[in-house]
Amino acid sequence: MGVPKHAARPSAGVPAPSLVASSLLVTLVLAALAHFTLELWQLNGDIRDLWERGIGDNPALFWLGTLIVWMLVLLVLSIVGRLWITVGLVIVTTTLLAFAHHAKLALRLEPLYPSDLAVLADPGFLREMVGWSTSLALIGAISVVVVAAVVTGRFAERRLPRVRRRTHPRLALGLLLGRGCAVALLLVGVVHLTEFNRPGNGFRATFEGSGAQWRSWHQSINYVRNGFVAGMLYNTDVPGMAKPADYSAETMRAIADRYAAAAAAINEKRDPEALDDVNVVMVLSETLTDPTQLTSVRVAQDPIPFTHSLMRRTTSGKMLAAKFGGGTANAEFSALTGMSLALFQPQMNTPYQMLVPDYDTFPSLVGYFNHQGHRTVAIHPFRPLMYRRPTVYPTFGFDEVKFDEQMHHQGRLESNGFISDAAAFREVRDHIDETDDPTFVNLVTMQNHYPMAGKYADPIAVTGVEDPERALNAEHYMRGLRHSDDALRELIAAVDRSREKTVVVLYGDHQPGFWPPEVRAADGQRRMRETPFLVYANFGSSPARALPTTSPANFGTHILDTAQAPLPPFLVLLRKLERHVPAIEHRMAINADDQRVRVDELSPRAHELLHDYRLVQYDLSIGNRYVQDEMFYPEQVAVSAAD
Repeated sequence: MGVPKHAARPSAGVPAPSLVASSLLVTLVLAALAHFTLELWQLNGDIRDLWERGIGDNPALFWLGTLIVWMLVLLVLSIVGRLWITVGLVIVTTTLLAFAHHAKLALRLEPLYPSDLAVLADPGFLREMVGWSTSLALIGAISVVVVAAVVTGRFAERRLPRVRRRTHPRLALGLLLGRGCAVALLLVGVVHLTEFNRPGNGFRATFEGSGAQWRSWHQSINYVRNGFVAGMLYNTDVPGMAKPADYSAETMRAIADRYAAAAAAINEKRDPEALDDVNVVMVLSETLTDPTQLTSVRVAQDPIPFTHSLMRRTTSGKMLAAKFGGGTANAEFSALTGMSLALFQPQMNTPYQMLVPDYDTFPSLVGYFNHQGHRTVAIHPFRPLMYRRPTVYPTFGFDEVKFDEQMHHQGRLESNGFISDAAAFREVRDHIDETDDPTFVNLVTMQNHYPMAGKYADPIAVTGVEDPERALNAEHYMRGLRHSDDALRELIAAVDRSREKTVVVLYGDHQPGFWPPEVRAADGQRRMRETPFLVYANFGSSPARALPTTSPANFGTHILDTAQAPLPPFLVLLRKLERHVPAIEHRMAINADDQRVRVDELSPRAHELLHDYRLVQYDLSIGNRYVQDEMFYPEQVAVSAAD
């Protein structure tokens, strides 16, 4: 009897068990290779180092991380339904992650965090950071991988033909149902992975049972010792701060009353209308540092002579950056909110991405100046995508936000692709000049952002850096600093010519990441995290003050002290704390003698103030905000109480 012309014909080579077993084996090998690649790249390809500090030191953690990767690979396979497409996607993703992880370790001495993955959505930013040649090489490598995966898939399907519905309807339906069940189960696992830092999480318990020891104070070692996968999971979302044991409405009211009384004593001698006609300009100058302070490097000329002269005649000092080689958004966050990154959970590595967007409003100097009647403006001469600023700035309460394309002044210097400081300062002056209302401007510049090499025709010579590429970066960076210094001179001259009272705060966010290990070792961790800052006013007669190394969280206090304006209770707390603990880190602090000490070595009074600060920061950031109005707007509370 003949077979009907259109009947389904069985094909050889597609038994379901064989197909499933082959797919599982291929994906397991793929997961192991992908994980191995990620581990190897974070150690610069040193297999011996990988064996001694990673796989060989604790193989259980490596294979546990591999199983996590395998779970993700199986999820991709279950969704797309094609093994060789899955192979291509996994290889491309691994290549991108490994490259980004390696590049960040090289530039900023810290690993890739889950919150950094948002940057991958901006290819233009990545190109500007690594340069055209590296970008093209990466694109070429990915293209080769994609082509190889397609070609390999074509040949592989001759040995393992696709199961088609018209030829194998039952088998196709069974595999489709199996894929659906697998997707559902694997998604449950992925959701559980994203809750890695919640108490009782099974994945975290398994890692810790296998020997994982978290090193929150040194994330690079954390990744090496526990594995890339464990490091990424450890840095997934967490509650911003651990809840203080004595946190309650009653405790917070008592703290608010205590600092309100202290504020009243200070403000007795201050004019309540002192800010009514004062502009405030906060300038985060990208990678502004003082290279003359480095003991192992010599520069042919002082790259910031005007900045130095201005620091000598006003309130100034050194700011302790949270990180080396990066952390711009974190410095800005602390300066605007008065909050310390050191009091958050170690995994809270970028509040702009992990904390602020969760709220409709967030207490900050922006809201304070809005309350004082100031028009508030944020200017960042770069793409709006970075660090979710288009969401963060309105949450802070800025009346107006301008990124690169909205700016009237977009001038560049020579071969520098970033908007110059001079252009950014002209944008600030326009906002101040166009209205008689007092204005608060927050500017984050971009001129000296990495990469530095090849921007200027007349770099400033630097000695003490042996690596030619790093030396070239350093020399062009010095010229960039000199251009920033010249731009600052013009800004201050314009402020001095103006009839409007203006306070200018200038600070650097971090040291450049190109300094080689020998420079970092010679100058030490503290010096490699210090940047200059100053607070200048074109009115009054405040004496010059050289402050101890301090935190950007304290800048708000110095602004109001310079203007002799009344202090809200929150800034009084910061003012008192700065006298005992000018800067705080996760495990270390700068004490009243400007010495770096362990937190447990601080004085009893410092611990009292630090405890109050921790409670207030918890309340204002992720707590119930019991005393937000009392700490920021006490006069408003007093009026309400009287009514």
